[in-house]
Amino acid sequence: RGAQAPAPAAREPAAPRAEQGPVRITQTHARHILIKTSTVMSDEQARQRLEQVRQRIVNGSATFQDMARQYSQDGTAPQGGDLGWVNPGEMVPAFEAAMNALQPGQVSQPIESPFGWHLILVEDRREKDVTDEVQRMRARQALFERRAGPAFEDWMEQLRSQAFIDNRLEKQERIEQNNR
Repeated sequence: RGAQAPAPAAREPAAPRAEQGPVRITQTHARHILIKTSTVMSDEQARQRLEQVRQRIVNGSATFQDMARQYSQDGTAPQGGDLGWVNPGEMVPAFEAAMNALQPGQVSQPIESPFGWHLILVEDRREKDVTDEVQRMRARQALFERRAGPAFEDWMEQLRSQAFIDNRLEKQERIEQNNR
C-alpha cells in the first residue's frame, strides 16, 4: 500500500481562481418541425414534405406554429414546435449549425439530423449573463470532487475486504520446505 498514488482527496487544494468578469453567451429562441424517417417515411419523402410545409409558411398561407402542431413528430408539437431559449452546445451539431446560420424570422431549408428531418425557425437571439450559473456549476464540481475521493477510498476498502486471494505459490513453497 505504501507505493499507491495519493487519493484524489489528498491532493493539494487548487489555488483560488482570480475573479473573472461576466460570462456571456448568445441564446437562440427557436421553433422546429421534426419529421422522423422510418420504413413508411423515407428520407426523400420527409425532405419533400418539409419543403412543401416550408413553402406554405414562406408564402404566408400557414404559420410555423400551426404547421408544427399538424406535422411535427416531436414533444414540442403542441406548443407549436417551441424549443424555448437554446444555449450553445445543447443541440446536435447539424441542427445547431443550421440554426446559427439563420437570422431572426428566417425559416431553414430541410435539415437532416440523427433524429430525422427538421425545419427551424429562429424567433429571436439574446446575450445572457450566465456568471451565476457558472459559479454554481463550479461550486457543485468542487463539492463533488471533495466527496468523490473519500467515497472512492471507501469503495476500494469494501472491494479489498470482500476479495479472496488464494496464493498457491506460497502454499507450494511451504509444502516443499516442510518436506525437506
